[in-house]
Amino acid sequence: MAKRRHRSKKWISWVIILILLIGAGVVCYFVYDSYFRDKSGDEVKPVENSQDKDDEKKTPEETQPEEKKEEVVEKEKVVQYDGADPNESNGITGAITYTGVSGGSLMIRMNIDQYLNGGTCTLGLRQGGSTVYSAEVGIVDSASTSTCEGFNVPVNGLSGKYNIVIYINSNGKTGEISGEVEV
Repeated sequence: MAKRRHRSKKWISWVIILILLIGAGVVCYFVYDSYFRDKSGDEVKPVENSQDKDDEKKTPEETQPEEKKEEVVEKEKVVQYDGADPNESNGITGAITYTGVSGGSLMIRMNIDQYLNGGTCTLGLRQGGSTVYSAEVGIVDSASTSTCEGFNVPVNGLSGKYNIVIYINSNGKTGEISGEVEV
């Protein structure tokens, strides 16, 4: 009696797995392609007809509908700034933006209305008509304004109400900004 050979049918399962993987790859490709496709290329192009060719021969005035022709209206020119340009004045103006005690120092910050390239700010802290403290710092320029580098006054021995006077000098222009602070 001859032995019968058993044929292995494992190759059928491998072929089915391969077909499923290829099918999954094709599905993934179509999903990916539809998700990332540039939508501007999908525009429908109009079909040319003989009337369109006749319209190309006409001047733009003839192709306009006879109902209404739109008039071009120019917008009003917008004025950006109210008042005079502060950079053209002879004096320097500004404001004290912050005064406060922090970490044992009286901090004084200010803003200058004009754009200044270099110069000095001199602080005079006065009480009862006499100067109690003075300091000098440089001017820092910004896009359209400037500022002083900032004053940090030690508060040791300071108490009460003080007048703040800041003298600004830059390229022949001068100015004075004043305010009050209580320590």
